[in-house]
Amino acid sequence: MMLTLYRLIAAPVMVFGLFMFSPFKRKLRQVLALKMQKRFPPSFSISPFWIHAASGEFEYAKAVIREIKRRDPSAPVIVTYSSPTYVKAIEGFPGVDFSLPLPLDLPGPCAAFLKKYKPRCGLIARTDLWPEILSQAQQRQIPIVLFSYTQRPPERMSWLARKTRAWMLQYISEIRCVTEEDAVHLKALGVQSPITVEGDTRYDQVRYRLSHPKELPLALQPRLPALVAGSTWKADEEVLLDALTPLLIAKRMQLILVPHEPDHSHIQALAGELEKRGLSHARFSSEKEWGDRDILLVDRIGVLAELYQWGTFAFVGGSYRGSVHSVMEPLGAGLITLVGPHHLNNREATEFAKISIGPFSAVHPCPNAESFKRTAELILEGDAATRKVEILKAFDSRLGASARLTAGIFDRKSAIRADGDPQNAVHN
Repeated sequence: MMLTLYRLIAAPVMVFGLFMFSPFKRKLRQVLALKMQKRFPPSFSISPFWIHAASGEFEYAKAVIREIKRRDPSAPVIVTYSSPTYVKAIEGFPGVDFSLPLPLDLPGPCAAFLKKYKPRCGLIARTDLWPEILSQAQQRQIPIVLFSYTQRPPERMSWLARKTRAWMLQYISEIRCVTEEDAVHLKALGVQSPITVEGDTRYDQVRYRLSHPKELPLALQPRLPALVAGSTWKADEEVLLDALTPLLIAKRMQLILVPHEPDHSHIQALAGELEKRGLSHARFSSEKEWGDRDILLVDRIGVLAELYQWGTFAFVGGSYRGSVHSVMEPLGAGLITLVGPHHLNNREATEFAKISIGPFSAVHPCPNAESFKRTAELILEGDAATRKVEILKAFDSRLGASARLTAGIFDRKSAIRADGDPQNAVHN
């Protein structure tokens, strides 16, 4: 009944809206252009693994793709996506044999996709579920595995949201969730699909990223204990500078400042603010060495992971603005990670805030500039090496979800045949 209503009402309305509003919304135009673009895939001798990652969810998929190729280098991998944001990152990632946007969630396009590519199974990162393609995959006995899944408590969801989520999850063959709590919430929704607590595949990707760093100019490394402030916004920078200016001027530390959007106007405004405060700075892109200047102002994207490894402790931006960015990379570098009051949106931030590292939490909230200054002073007086060992121990205990996921997939002979032909596979 719900699938019929979806096909008759919800899906046509969504597609109509996409066409109707795309002239007025740049991102919708990009989405529509991608979905309408003809693609010519290579010829696969065996059925591919199909991975769907809406956008940033591709970070969950990277380690899984790496594990698939490690186990079977000949296994084709195709990746679908919902947003144009990650197109280049997906197309250029090693192990992705072909990528394309997920088809419009209508019977015709979905049937054409599944008939053309004949995936041996589908792996969906996180929560981007589309009923039409899921129902058709189930009809074709193509197993669908949902991985790194998190589930809100049902009591915090509306009645409609609970019913819709439970309905869509009925098309999933297996759910690999992050924690026991997620499993409890899934069962409370009435989900009948097999549920496994497997962990978060992003931990594996962060560890890989940090262990395969890009080369950076060594002359730009700090000479003093340094705070790496990553993905900062103006509201974050105001608190940071209020808190740290005395410590910087006293040469007790240095600051690596990495704005979330390092466009020219923001960098110029920030440089002017530093000058007003009497703080010296070096520009990452134009200086040969940092020297004893107070701040390294990073006007380049894509190097934050490496910069965390230069730090004594870290701060993650967004947390004085509204919602914190990911804390995984500084934790993966073994750093006490400071955040502002707005960090409850991030599961890892709340989880590591419960882990004590001496007098600190691994993720340590600082509600204001005064609290930030006091915490920074205490950190500078402590033993960074001992803290790093403890944080890395907690971080590394969460590794391995990608290997567990792929091991389970390759071992499920009843669902994924050795010849890669899903047509005779047994659902569930």
